[in-house]
Amino acid sequence: MPASAFNDFYKWTMCPVTMAVHKARTGGVRCTFSVNVRDTAYRKALYDSARGEASSQLLDLLSQELSSLTARVFDRDRFASLVADKNLVGWGDELLDFVCGPKDSPRKLADEVRLDPSASGPSAAKNPDDVLVEIFVAKDSKLNEERVYIEATGPWPRVTWLETSMMQCVYAALFRDKNRRKYDDPSDAWYSKWLADAFVRCCRSAAAANMSGLKGSLFTGRRTGGMALIMLQCMYCQKALSESCLGTSSVTAHYWLKEAGVDDALIPAPAGTHAHELSMTLSAVLGEVDDRVGMPLSQVVGHMAYFFLSCPNGDVQDARRKALMPMLPDTLGTAAFMEVADLLTVPWGPHKGQPVLSVIGAARQDSGTLKDFRDLMAKYKFDGALMASEIESADDMVTAFKLGYKLYGAGGFFGDSEHAWDKATKNISMAVKVLRVHVNGELSAYYPVKTGDDATGSKFEADGTLDDEALARLRARTDLIKQAKPLLDQCQIQKLFEEVLSNITG
Repeated sequence: MPASAFNDFYKWTMCPVTMAVHKARTGGVRCTFSVNVRDTAYRKALYDSARGEASSQLLDLLSQELSSLTARVFDRDRFASLVADKNLVGWGDELLDFVCGPKDSPRKLADEVRLDPSASGPSAAKNPDDVLVEIFVAKDSKLNEERVYIEATGPWPRVTWLETSMMQCVYAALFRDKNRRKYDDPSDAWYSKWLADAFVRCCRSAAAANMSGLKGSLFTGRRTGGMALIMLQCMYCQKALSESCLGTSSVTAHYWLKEAGVDDALIPAPAGTHAHELSMTLSAVLGEVDDRVGMPLSQVVGHMAYFFLSCPNGDVQDARRKALMPMLPDTLGTAAFMEVADLLTVPWGPHKGQPVLSVIGAARQDSGTLKDFRDLMAKYKFDGALMASEIESADDMVTAFKLGYKLYGAGGFFGDSEHAWDKATKNISMAVKVLRVHVNGELSAYYPVKTGDDATGSKFEADGTLDDEALARLRARTDLIKQAKPLLDQCQIQKLFEEVLSNITG
């Protein structure tokens, strides 16, 4: 399995930005991604297995999956092919060497894996330039209970490839355990039965997508039953959805299908947006800037760094190119992002002086309600396309279309999610976010947070290893930034925005 097997296309489009931010700091930027197993039953089962209060079988499955990360090698030629095929900017030899390693010495996805359930906190890699994957058991102050932490730490442009890969390892272990119980089969002979059921769900979901009137992409590659389903999804949806299928996030499936000799008409193109990782990491790197402004300015800096350093290449004068510039505004709530973005203009290039929001082609709704997001976009007169990317059922697509959405991004809905077609069945719920950032070798005092637009607080992500007082301070600061009440005037904010952005873009 190649190192990038379970990475989405956005990792490639976003990486020139992560590299620029990393290089802009003398000591670089190191991130820690942490898996949050939201499924309460499995979170407890992992804890019991790690503490010896239950069979070690579940922990053994997890350890087996995580250990495989040190054996997965980056395919530099595959990266170079994608860069050429999609005309990706920013991918010179320097970035290829940093991520994949030199041609004669390829890197592995992880340099070191430490699986010690007796450990009580995060540790450091032997070499600060290495990627370390580890598990430990400690209290989660958000949950007020002990749990198993599963984390990956390393230089941002390297460890970013562990985010979804590590989560897929965790999901694969729980998925296997769940289905061995469901089918009462300790082997993996049940997989063909599961795959058949999943493909039926895929067909039903494709029919619903066709009826919705939306165009969309398959956001596959994590929390999935595996590459077999992903490749079937790709071929079937490309055929069944026809022109309404905009592509797949799975770069590996795209190229494996090509290598297998599948007709090009059945192979969706690589597609995607970018991720919360960008805004969350920059909130830690530029936390002092956000405090000075009283608003999440760092998030707009991240989006505009993507505008200048990634696919848009700073120029969307041709209306067709605006699709290359997405917006994911809900990290600390969409309202806060829009409030600061609405104050700013593009600082240089062919769009100099134009509103930042005017160069964005699509706004992606990823939490909260479809209607509330639509209404916020209207409030700020955003006239780009709206994308619904929290599709859990066919009804969500119908609702999105009726509200004026043009696009969707969906993954589990196309087969992996049993809940999509059986409301009585719960999916294994988990997420992975960057929760600790080191800048210039020092732990940033500004811990990344994600709240989303969900009023229930179920989307809140922060470092659970913080003690109660530190977490309370973090929540208070987050609430203040979310209010987005400017502490500087508009000209001062624009000037600061340009200074900070130029330090990244050069």
